[in-house]
Amino acid sequence: MKKLVLFVCAAALLASCAVQQQNTKVRLTEVQTAIVAPVVADLEISQEKITYTYNPTAVEVRKTDLNTMINNAIAWALEENGNADVLVNANCRTIYRGTRLKSIIVTGYPAIAKTFTKPTQPYDYYFYHTTPYIPVK
Repeated sequence: MKKLVLFVCAAALLASCAVQQQNTKVRLTEVQTAIVAPVVADLEISQEKITYTYNPTAVEVRKTDLNTMINNAIAWALEENGNADVLVNANCRTIYRGTRLKSIIVTGYPAIAKTFTKPTQPYDYYFYHTTPYIPVK
């Protein structure tokens, strides 16, 4: 009888333990590996303001964040309007249909970088001053 009770208790103890499986999700993030140094660029800014409407695909809306889609819209706007380098005074407007993003409208002035030079002032100057530094001759 003791063996039977011991066997039933052991079986009940083993049956009460549940095997759980852990699922771990890994999200990869982009790592910045470039060396960043201050550079001053002379821009040739267009006098004509451009407007570009970007319609993201359903897959892009589902898998991409809004900032990346806005950057894609700016890149397409620059490519469609003469392969400019920078969009100056860029404005972005997002249009939703319900909760789904329908389109992104980007406006601004395309600019082409002409020359790149080293800054004449310390690196911190460009962060704390709103007006550009003009050296006195």
